[in-house]
Amino acid sequence: MANSVKLVLGLFFAFFIILFSIMTSLSILKDEAVDNYLTISKLNAESFSKELNQDLSDMEQTIFNLEDFISTNKNRSSIDKKLKKIIQDYPQIRSINILEENKIKYSSNTYNLGLVLLNKNFYPKPIFDDNILKIATPWIGRDYDSGSDVYINEEKIKANEQSFIPISKNINVDNKKYKVIINLNTDYYKDRFFSNISSDEIIFEILRLDGILLLSTKENHKIGKRIEKSDLLKIAIEKNQYTGIELINNHKYIVTYILTNNYPISLVVKLDYDKSLSSWNKRQYNFFVVTTIIVVLSILVALFFFYLYNRKKEEEIKYQEKQMHDQEKFKLLFQDSHFLAVVIDSNGNILEMNNLSLEFLGEKLKNVHMKKFWDLPCWMENQRDNIKAKIVNFDEEKFESELVALNKDREKRIIDFTLSSISYAEEKLLVAIALDITIKKEKENKLRQAYTVFSNTRDGIMITNSDTVILDVNKAFEKITGFKKKEILNKKVSILKSGTHTKEFYSNMWNSILNKGFWEGEITNKKSDGSYFIEWLTIDAIKNEKDEVVNYIGVFSDITEQKLREKLLKEKDYALFQQSKMAAMGEMIGNIAHQWRQPLSVISTAATGIMLQKDMGISNEEDEVKSLSAINNSAQFLSQTIEDFRSFLKLDKEVQLFNIEKAISDALNLSSVNRKNKAILIDCDLEKNLQVYGVRNEFIQVLMNVLRNAEDALSNQKIEKLILINSFLSGQKVIIKIVDNAGGIDSNIISRIFEPYFTTKHQSQGTGIGLYMSQEIIKNHMKGELSVENHSYNYKGKNYRGACFIIELPFK
Repeated sequence: MANSVKLVLGLFFAFFIILFSIMTSLSILKDEAVDNYLTISKLNAESFSKELNQDLSDMEQTIFNLEDFISTNKNRSSIDKKLKKIIQDYPQIRSINILEENKIKYSSNTYNLGLVLLNKNFYPKPIFDDNILKIATPWIGRDYDSGSDVYINEEKIKANEQSFIPISKNINVDNKKYKVIINLNTDYYKDRFFSNISSDEIIFEILRLDGILLLSTKENHKIGKRIEKSDLLKIAIEKNQYTGIELINNHKYIVTYILTNNYPISLVVKLDYDKSLSSWNKRQYNFFVVTTIIVVLSILVALFFFYLYNRKKEEEIKYQEKQMHDQEKFKLLFQDSHFLAVVIDSNGNILEMNNLSLEFLGEKLKNVHMKKFWDLPCWMENQRDNIKAKIVNFDEEKFESELVALNKDREKRIIDFTLSSISYAEEKLLVAIALDITIKKEKENKLRQAYTVFSNTRDGIMITNSDTVILDVNKAFEKITGFKKKEILNKKVSILKSGTHTKEFYSNMWNSILNKGFWEGEITNKKSDGSYFIEWLTIDAIKNEKDEVVNYIGVFSDITEQKLREKLLKEKDYALFQQSKMAAMGEMIGNIAHQWRQPLSVISTAATGIMLQKDMGISNEEDEVKSLSAINNSAQFLSQTIEDFRSFLKLDKEVQLFNIEKAISDALNLSSVNRKNKAILIDCDLEKNLQVYGVRNEFIQVLMNVLRNAEDALSNQKIEKLILINSFLSGQKVIIKIVDNAGGIDSNIISRIFEPYFTTKHQSQGTGIGLYMSQEIIKNHMKGELSVENHSYNYKGKNYRGACFIIELPFK
């Protein structure tokens, strides 16, 4: 009896299986058919979405290229040729038009020139950046010259009417704003769709995201109108694409909405639901075959029911073995995990803890087994109550949080903590998993600190991609240049060009960046208001692991005021230099007047002697030749004196190689120190052929200033006056020493004698700028050094003491 009952139950179960299988089969087949058509719709939509997105991207790049082209080519003919060339390359485009203040200035279609377009139906309406690609409502006709907006001809659109879709983007050329409008050829997209899809059941449409129909392969008369409210479209806008079944105008369609990646356009592919599934009805024969097979299988199930029943215990044994195997696998994974893992019961008692957790705590399992989880020494006191409450009252699927835990060395570590529940042997257990993220957090803090430095440093910082398109700037950049970040992002760095530098300058800059990886130097750039500023700029090339440049980083500081101060300082130094030179000129004029007395006396005496001999009739040719020779020698001396004076007065600032010995000789000739009435012995010991680079007249002025200082020091001395001049080569330096025997300089003032306007003389005798300018010339103009010290020495058996001026110059 028991077996019969089991058999009846088995048969009943078999028939139930049969009934269920039939229903399931029908449902599966139908769902499969629907899924297939959903897939077809989705694949077609994805394919054409990629193509349309690429077309729009190419057109946007074309607009960028036009901006650069118009910036460098102002000729209308060149621009029109460029536009026509683009039309030839892109059959997707009906025409390209460039508008200035709503009037077409350039066009690939000459009939469009001069037309005024007041179409305001572009989408999206920009909030911040007006330089985005916008889509207008369709126009009826072939182009602007013969077409009209669909809103004007709303009731006149025919099924086969030609149309085009205007897309627009603003460009800036020479600070003038233009609008580029590209008219898309809707016939091209219809033809391309039909060339790939042979079925009449598939409808291809293009929508704006605000619901305006731009193109349809079936309902051309509805273009320019807003479609019915669509829930699937809303979902697609959120998820970027969506495929489903939708009721449109009381007709059921399989519809795919897919958004282009970067533009406010959605592609729509529709399949007629009823027509698409008509083939499914033809598969009823297959359903009967499946039903028959299911019946047979059901009978077989009934026959083997008892056999299966007898095998139940064997299966239970296998199941238990499998459970044991799974437990071993779980333990293995549990112990070898890279996470800190703990298994606890619902009361918070620790059941299992993996090796990594034990190592973190510095404990053994026997010491923590059945211990309360919240009593572990790793928890901070203020955390224990919260952890206990979370475990005791745990009723969530998962709890995640960042906690601070102490490791075995009592070091604070940040852990990513997760608590979840599992069921094991009808018992609810909790698994706590933690990951040490301390290092990750430290890196995040460093990144945050680096960005803080980037944002708040006083130097301007600009980051570009490899094409010098600006990706980011800091606050100092905005402050220095006047450009706001939102204005400058995605612009080329050429927006900062001032136009004051040559092409060679930029060529050398880029050669340095590409060959050395960096460039630094002074450059003049332009602010947002058009004014110029001078900056010290450093550019570094950032490369990836393939040694490819991925970014450029420019760091600069505004040195405009510094350059202005340098200019004023140079002008001041020049004025001091001229003042010093005028003082030297006064000395030279006096010296020339003194030197001319003797040769003028010789000339006068010789000429008077010749005239007197002529009058007395006692002249002879030999005496006349001697007198004329004396006159000529004196005249040559006077001429050379004038030439020396003229050379000194030259304003020539040319840096040249000159001889030290000759320069010292000329300085002595121009100075008053070698006058006989000065009674100063000048002894020169000069090494031959020493040459240096510099402005020769400036060096002579330095020597004259030093000699005049020695002359002034000796003027009131009642001793044998002496000036020694010595020049020699020491290593790669030329050394010139000028020493007197006036007793030296007072130790209280020797450190100040090179200060401007410092003098120990009466104001009528000196200005105190001679030695200051001398040091400026030697140090800044000739890259040398001028110093002074008190020096004791022996000359021809006698001991002397005086000031020793030392000039050190680079030897060339």
